[in-house]
Amino acid sequence: MNKKTLRDIYKKKRDELHKKGKIREISAIISKKISQNKYFKEAKNILLYYPKGSELNLLGLMDEKISPNKIFYLPVCRGEDIIVCPYKSGDKLSLNKYGIFEPESPPIQNLNVLDLIITPALCADKSCNRIGYGKGYYDRFFCNKNLRAKKIIVLPEDFLIGSIPCDEFDKPCDFIVTELSVLENSTTAC
Repeated sequence: MNKKTLRDIYKKKRDELHKKGKIREISAIISKKISQNKYFKEAKNILLYYPKGSELNLLGLMDEKISPNKIFYLPVCRGEDIIVCPYKSGDKLSLNKYGIFEPESPPIQNLNVLDLIITPALCADKSCNRIGYGKGYYDRFFCNKNLRAKKIIVLPEDFLIGSIPCDEFDKPCDFIVTELSVLENSTTAC
């Protein structure tokens, strides 16, 4: 199947899970798994994403009881790129052209401070290749030479598929966390 078809299928499946109230449940389980992950425990600077619509919501990881002394960031779309801005609960947000909330704080200049990037996906394969919304923001972001952070894909277990069609621009992540499993990338490319 091509990427567009996979996007359509998994957007519909995710919307159905959301309507059934399952996304909230899956989000809570995945948040707990991530909070117990050694990379999360060791991380000081973590890039999350602000959920849109039926996406998994992991903002609960920002709770001071779960994440004392951690600094969180959210991505902001600028032109064709992602910039990274600090964010804490209650900070002012604005809606971007895709309908995603973004912080209004100034961006960080040094991406090397990021320890962990929690990455949304519509589906992924066991080699940690992902399909997002098709704009390429995360793939371009992952090419940044100053980025050393571990990249974790989060999605429902049923959204793991046999293989993702990849091209030269697609960048695999390091881990996948679902409500049932944690998978580590055994390869370095598509």
